[in-house]
Amino acid sequence: MAHPDLATYFEGCLLGVMTGDSLGGRVESTSFGVLRHRYPGHDVQEMHPGRYGSASEMTLALAESLASDPEFDGEDFARRLCLRCHDTRSYGQGTLISLGHLRGGADWNQAGDAPAGRGCYGNAAAARGAAIGLLYSGDVDTLRWIAEEAAGVTHTHALGVEGAVVFALATALALSSRGRSIVPLAFLESIAAETQMREYRSRLESAATLAERDWDEKTIVERLGNNQTALGSVVTAIACFACHPANFLDPVSAAIRLGGNATSIVAMTGALAGARHGRASIPLNWLGGLESAELCVEDMAGAARALASVCP
Repeated sequence: MAHPDLATYFEGCLLGVMTGDSLGGRVESTSFGVLRHRYPGHDVQEMHPGRYGSASEMTLALAESLASDPEFDGEDFARRLCLRCHDTRSYGQGTLISLGHLRGGADWNQAGDAPAGRGCYGNAAAARGAAIGLLYSGDVDTLRWIAEEAAGVTHTHALGVEGAVVFALATALALSSRGRSIVPLAFLESIAAETQMREYRSRLESAATLAERDWDEKTIVERLGNNQTALGSVVTAIACFACHPANFLDPVSAAIRLGGNATSIVAMTGALAGARHGRASIPLNWLGGLESAELCVEDMAGAARALASVCP
């Protein structure tokens, strides 16, 4: 049974996904130059959340599945994905193809397969993976195995799978950092030491170098990316958090002002900030402005509490 105080951080993380996803939808595909002028300083806090997107639906499906079976049941997760996911919620083409295979009766461990090994390398598997980092923050080996298995339901390309592992590792570190200071350089280097792909290690090392300079949106986008690929977004979100760790508002604001694939990048950043600071850190106007449709705030919070209750 998890320590009862842990639940607020689990809630902060999953609600951070929904909040970031909904805010990011407001600025999706906008250039960082436009956003820097539109939202200087903390003006971002006045934004009203838009519709939640695919990251929220998939995060909830995975959290509910892991709360039901912490050792990961691929068939159960695939079933919940099919139930929770709606095509109108901004899904990438690769994820939609895999969901179509699942709904057509494909096995969960074959739905993401593609001809000639051309599996999806987008960021959706990473963006939904916060629950894995929460649940296995103290067990890197199990975290990696489950992140790889859960990613493979829709994403089989090595870059897409490793992106899911890297984000789960970052979530675990963010949760473990609560109550302690964060040194951006050390945070990023700790994740780099655990990744098994040169491409991510190089990107994390680049982010660590940038963490020692003044934050500059142009340089961040040029060096780390702000696109829909896992490689071009996961480390970007981690850098937004690691370089602005003091509260929930600052890293999310930094992520919003990068533009590009904002739904996923801001959702991942919100997850990390929420895991460190807890539910109470999310501005009330953002939390209160979240959409209530096929899922709502209490659905996400309830899944977070259920997940905390089975945490080793």
